[in-house]
Amino acid sequence: MPNTAKNIVLVDDHVIIRNGLKELIAKLGPYTIVAEYDNGKEFVAALPGLPATDLIIMDLSMPEMDGDEVMEVLIQRGIDIPVLILTLNTNENRLIRLFRQGVRGYLQKNCTAAMMKEALHEIFAKGYYHNEHMQYALRAQDRPPKKTEQELILEKLSVREKEFLKLICHPEEYTYQQIAGIMNVQHRTVDGYRETIFEKLGIKSKTGLVLFILRHKLMDHLV
Repeated sequence: MPNTAKNIVLVDDHVIIRNGLKELIAKLGPYTIVAEYDNGKEFVAALPGLPATDLIIMDLSMPEMDGDEVMEVLIQRGIDIPVLILTLNTNENRLIRLFRQGVRGYLQKNCTAAMMKEALHEIFAKGYYHNEHMQYALRAQDRPPKKTEQELILEKLSVREKEFLKLICHPEEYTYQQIAGIMNVQHRTVDGYRETIFEKLGIKSKTGLVLFILRHKLMDHLV
């Protein structure tokens, strides 16, 4: 990554956490904290005069306006500044929604300095931070396929597995039990689809699976 300093904005309602982040980030690379805000509402109010910003590091759960609401405002105003979410919330559906809204990565608030360093580097170098995606991209670069990536991925999946994947990404956010009902199969059969797909695609979680589908633009190719 070039040595040109990257401008970062912090949005977190805990002053102690912001101070800790400032001290940590200053040690991790050529990064400059150019502004900080107590909550989403304060940040949104400051958008017209926001300093030149390369990355927003934002708490997910804040009073007055949380991270989800801030992302909606950024989308509405056509602001495409990368966002790294900090959160203690590991709810998969919520994290998936954030990635759909354009979030480039997330870290738990108890992450290590090494994890923060990696996340910053990956976002600035690659545009996103997600380990499963990075591993797949590296494997694909090492073995350039004659067919497109989409074709190679889809060839691995059965018709029923594709149907399962489409329901996983449905806006209604179906549970596995609901998916079993829609597909008219037993819950254990759906569990079997999930585990087989995890193994075929090298995915370890529902979040990783949905992000994989979105990144590779597979939705229009599923039954």
